[in-house]
Amino acid sequence: MSTATERLDEANACHDAEPARGAELLRQLDTAQLPVERRPNYAFLINHVLGEKLSAWDEALTRQQQLIALALPTPQPVLWRQLGAAALVVDAAEQTARAATELATASGASVDRARELLTLTAAMYLVPAQTSAEAAQTALRALAVVTDSAWPTQTLLDAQAAACVNNIANGLLERPEADLQHGALRTALTRSAEQAQRLWQHAGTWVQHERALYTRAVACTALGEPHLALRHALAGLALLDAHDSEHSEDVDRAFFELERWNACVWLGMMDEGMDALSRAEALAAKFGDAGLTDWFEGRRQRLPGFRR
Repeated sequence: MSTATERLDEANACHDAEPARGAELLRQLDTAQLPVERRPNYAFLINHVLGEKLSAWDEALTRQQQLIALALPTPQPVLWRQLGAAALVVDAAEQTARAATELATASGASVDRARELLTLTAAMYLVPAQTSAEAAQTALRALAVVTDSAWPTQTLLDAQAAACVNNIANGLLERPEADLQHGALRTALTRSAEQAQRLWQHAGTWVQHERALYTRAVACTALGEPHLALRHALAGLALLDAHDSEHSEDVDRAFFELERWNACVWLGMMDEGMDALSRAEALAAKFGDAGLTDWFEGRRQRLPGFRR
């Protein structure tokens, strides 16, 4: 018999490729047996798998409520965020209000800012499954809150908001290329990448700063803006030069060099582009991880520079 932790690990590993199987594993595990530190992972997967992937939001909310009840009297704040996001999706006003109040108390932020974070979290889950028009509307409505002068909040909510906005941008980037011809969706992608970078610069580490720059470079590539993609790739590489003397983030460096290569080819800077590709391939040859190698090669082949 698998333990609760083993089932959670298995669901975590398979849910993207096999969401139905991941959902069944989540349903089968005994949450009372989960270590406290694994509850946030379980709460995320409930919304991500049952809600986002299978559209079973009523069930997701029920399971979030059960988890909160189990965790009382001191649930981790992230559990209130996940419950609030599910409640917001199904329009459960009482549960949404309670989650926002508890999240505000735990973080020192106002209830208004806590509710805005719930809006961002819900949008993060909703956008991937929506049509282009719906996704653009959902994303832009949610992003409007962080462009307000009240953000950053100078509280723990800032890093959570940055992660949500970054995930919204990445969710938009995973859509078919044809979707990015939709004007409002292009605006949502630009705005989410910009706001994620702004929030991470306030609330994140230098690694989060450079990864926000990578998201911006990839977004600009997707939007057909190679001059901006090159600017963000070079800025990310400069951060790595300044902080990563131990080369612990060479995977990130390889992907930045790949974006640099593509932008240079697009801009007719062939010599600089080929130098960047050589560096990227040399770094990728040292990955020692089949998944990363496949991801790198897949990205290389999808880039416009590969087809030129």
